[in-house]
Amino acid sequence: MKKLSEFFKKLWTKFKSFSRKIRIAIIVAIVAVLIALVTTIVLSTSKNYEVLFSNLDSTDANTIISKLSEEQISYKVEGDSILVPSEDRDKLRLELSSDLTGSTGYELMDNSKSLGMTDEEFSIMKIRMVQGELEKSIKSLDAVESARVHITEAENSVFVKNATEGSAAVILKLKPGKTLTKEQVKSIVAMVSAATEDIPEQNVQVIDSNMNLLSDGLNLGDSGDGTVSSDSIQSNKQLETQSEEKYANAIVSLLEPVVGKGKVSAVVNVDMDFDSKKTTTTTIDPNKVIVSQQTSKEQSTSSDGATDSGSTVDNNLSNTIIKDDGKVTSSKEEQTTNYDSGKSESTIISSPGEIKRMTASIFIDDGALPADTRDQLEKSVASAIGIDTTRGDEISLVGMAFDTTASDEAKAQVDEFNAQIASQKRNKMIMWGAIAGVIVLAIVAGIIIFARRRKEDDDEDEELENSLDVVIDDTTQYKPIELDIENPQTQIENEIKNYAKEKPDQVADIVKSWLAENER
Repeated sequence: MKKLSEFFKKLWTKFKSFSRKIRIAIIVAIVAVLIALVTTIVLSTSKNYEVLFSNLDSTDANTIISKLSEEQISYKVEGDSILVPSEDRDKLRLELSSDLTGSTGYELMDNSKSLGMTDEEFSIMKIRMVQGELEKSIKSLDAVESARVHITEAENSVFVKNATEGSAAVILKLKPGKTLTKEQVKSIVAMVSAATEDIPEQNVQVIDSNMNLLSDGLNLGDSGDGTVSSDSIQSNKQLETQSEEKYANAIVSLLEPVVGKGKVSAVVNVDMDFDSKKTTTTTIDPNKVIVSQQTSKEQSTSSDGATDSGSTVDNNLSNTIIKDDGKVTSSKEEQTTNYDSGKSESTIISSPGEIKRMTASIFIDDGALPADTRDQLEKSVASAIGIDTTRGDEISLVGMAFDTTASDEAKAQVDEFNAQIASQKRNKMIMWGAIAGVIVLAIVAGIIIFARRRKEDDDEDEELENSLDVVIDDTTQYKPIELDIENPQTQIENEIKNYAKEKPDQVADIVKSWLAENER
């Protein structure tokens, strides 16, 4: 212990013997080494956590946390995510995936004991299985994050009028930024209705996690009264509007390269037939075709002159001959011919959306548009958009000067706005330039002041060295000091004492210079 104390004492003495700059450098180096060691220890001992599972319901989250606690594995919970050390994540994910219940469908049958199960218990299990399978199917959709399905079975009765239909409710949690269209909601409703028994589409309700009734306003099922749903009417109107915009844009694209950009205005009205029609045409060939022909001949001879009175088809075809010997010979020929007329049938099914009539009105910014030029442009437009006069289509092209007052005012406002933006940018650049200039000036001033102070310090050090040289190299003649040869150290001490008495200021300067030298 004593040796250790002496070692530190010598070390401290050695440290004090260094100049101030060296001591500061040693302290900084020691602090840097300590910081590096502490950082290395903290990084080596800290664990990197990664997500094990996220978006879990409360039941699954509690199950996972309980399993991790039982196995004494460290974990963190951040929001709806459970984090574990990165080196254990993959292994734990494989081990704990089977513990996640989620939506359970036909897996319920794996652990069930059907022996001794009552009809009511089996019915409840069946509903649970159907609900679980529907939840799995709905959660597979791109926009759905989670889903719950509740089914109420239909109540059957021996009396038909007392029977009630079943119903179902679907609760959806959509992914952030995702929405469902009416058609997608109808698809979910149709799937639930088809997967269940005695639940019509009208009895299926769909809501989201924000308590919005998504199935509200859907026209489900067939009322049988021949009415058209509002969704279908809206879809038809939207199709007409899209067609009108398409033809109007085609007209503008066709004429702008000729008359100039912004000098064409076109409005197109399209009337479509959304009825589905089926037309069957039968064509009969006037030329008859022999389908079958049959010819029969009969001949008989009698000695008593009597003729065969059997049934005949046509007596004109019979022929009787009496010979000289008294015998009578008769013959009969019958011919049957069947004819048929050739015919062909053609069935034409016209799909909804056929154009019944189209009109187009076009204005060109030219008050003096020549008539021949107008006619040529009108014919070109009619050919481009498919004007058919046989169905009553009309096209009108007029040259007229446009009123540009509103556009000029809008352009002036835009120019003013752009000028304000440019002025703001310019002012901002000036401000940042001024700030940068002030910073540069401050840095330059700091450098100059630092240089001046350093120069002053160098001048003071030089003056101090010169004064020390003067003290040491003082050529003033003093009286010889009688020294005791037998005790030289005593003689030196006496000489120094005498010198200090005679010139105390110079001795003080010398001591100050020594102290300053030690500090450096």
